[in-house]
Amino acid sequence: MVTGGREPSAKSDTSVGKGLCVLDALATSRAPLGVSEIAHRTGMAKSTIHRLLMSMISHGYVAKVDDRYSLADRVFEVGNRVQVGEVGNLRESAAPYLAELFALTRQTVHLGVLNGSDVLYVDKVAGTSSPRMTTRVGGRRPAYATGLGKALLAFASPPVVKQTLAGSFKRFTAYTVPDAQRMKQSLVRVRETGVATDYEESFLGVACLAAPVWNADATRAVAAISLSCTVSGRSPSRYRTALNDAARQLSAALASGSR
Repeated sequence: MVTGGREPSAKSDTSVGKGLCVLDALATSRAPLGVSEIAHRTGMAKSTIHRLLMSMISHGYVAKVDDRYSLADRVFEVGNRVQVGEVGNLRESAAPYLAELFALTRQTVHLGVLNGSDVLYVDKVAGTSSPRMTTRVGGRRPAYATGLGKALLAFASPPVVKQTLAGSFKRFTAYTVPDAQRMKQSLVRVRETGVATDYEESFLGVACLAAPVWNADATRAVAAISLSCTVSGRSPSRYRTALNDAARQLSAALASGSR
């Protein structure tokens, strides 16, 4: 039985189709997968899976760590070339605003978008004095456990929010949102205040403030920008104006480019 992904079809009979099924299985998993798990999700033979993985590793699309596999940065690099409406490259459009925000605050700055129930990190700017976080461009983290994710989910479509609330809530720290009811309450606060907070919910010792980046008619968040600080240092709330300015400027740039 095939679970956790799309069922194989006639389109997956080719090597390309089978490779895409493997990438899809990795993309929909929050943790690296072993060959047996990928075979279970795709319905393909382990020998086929192994051959496809070796090819995708050699081309930079898959990474292997301790006999488990995950998507590599090359997948993100290709996806990052996809047009955002008529705007062009989101990362490129956001770069000057992220750089300015970092220059003003010297704190870690992230740009992210929703990818299913996860946040996909589109860009990151950090200095030597910034809080240590294991986030990386092209990496993912559950939306419920991040300021970016809350800022995005608060202004996402109802089906997207429902999908996240129906999922599991893994605890990354003692402060991670524990269940759907608490998450609903968090999203209400974000809608009321216009910003999302994350105090040690994803990483111990790190506090985060995030703001949505809007589509052209300001009805949906297409991305979010966050600012992360150490909890022992300055509170991220002191940078709220600078963060909101960056998010507003990027929203305006995207809207202008889509006309």
